[in-house]
Formats: sequence, C-alpha cells, structure tokens
Amino acid sequence: MEDDLITVGIILGPRGLKGQLRVESFSDLPGRFTKGESFTLNGMERVLRNTIDGTKGLILEFVGIDSRECAEKYRGCELKISPERSEKLIPRGSYFHHEIIGMVVLDEKDVELGKVIEIIVTGANDVYVISNAIDRDILIPAISSVVREICVEDLTMRINLPKGLNTRL
Repeated sequence: MEDDLITVGIILGPRGLKGQLRVESFSDLPGRFTKGESFTLNGMERVLRNTIDGTKGLILEFVGIDSRECAEKYRGCELKISPERSEKLIPRGSYFHHEIIGMVVLDEKDVELGKVIEIIVTGANDVYVISNAIDRDILIPAISSVVREICVEDLTMRINLPKGLNTRL
C-alpha cells in the first residue's frame, strides 16, 4: 500500500520542455537518486533515467515522462520508496520520522506522557510534539540530554523531562 511507503522527495514542478522535474529531496543519503532506481510517483512505479544536480536544486528525468505537459501533472506529488529499500541510517541514534511518530513517551519514572504526534524540524534540532488526553501538548527537544532511550521495536521513548515541563497526569 502507498501509505506504507517512505517519502524521499516532492515534485516542485517541471523544468524545460522534455519532462524534467524539479525535486526537493527529503533524503540525507548520498546516491538516493541514481539512474535506474525506481520510485513510486502518484501511485505508479517510475524508473529514474537521469539525475542532474542543478544550481537551483535537484532535477530528475523519469522514463515515460517526456514532455512539459506530462511533467506538470506531477507538481506537488511525493516520490516514495518501500521501507525495505530505505538504507539503514549512517549515524547511530538517528531515526526516520515515521519511526518516531506514534511512539509512547515515558518519563524517568515510567509515567506515560502521551504519544508523539508530530515532529517540528528546526535549525538546531527537531522538536517532538507529545499529545495526551489529560494535558495540552508537550514540546520536547530531540537532544541527548532529554531523550534517554528510543526503542523502535516497542514503539517507546524514555525521556528526562526538562525542569519547567513537569505535567500533572
């Protein structure tokens, strides 16, 4: 199902007259967009014919998208891959957003604070938005002094709740 796929980029629009697509990459992995790789684009598998690292960003050419009119149909569409094709992240302790969202968050006393419902990307570090039925949302910086442990298999995160964020549950 397409809901299980991982978004690695979004089509910003066409470039030129021959079906080239301007793309914003969401991937940190070098070589993610290489000739011959396939991606799901608007529910259909598309094979990458060429990649151009342009001065204004990434330009991709796909087999079967050969005109500006055809390329225009994909404006705003997401480029996706299957989770099996997502390579393991290089730095230890790094996670995909889809692995974090939905995790149950526990404080240092194993009290459940809620679930991660959103990740806010900032310049310095990500911020996890934790929602629960009792209190308003809690914003937690994704830094090692706060996030003690992440267990992807159990969908749990243990944190040291920063002073001033104590909640009454």
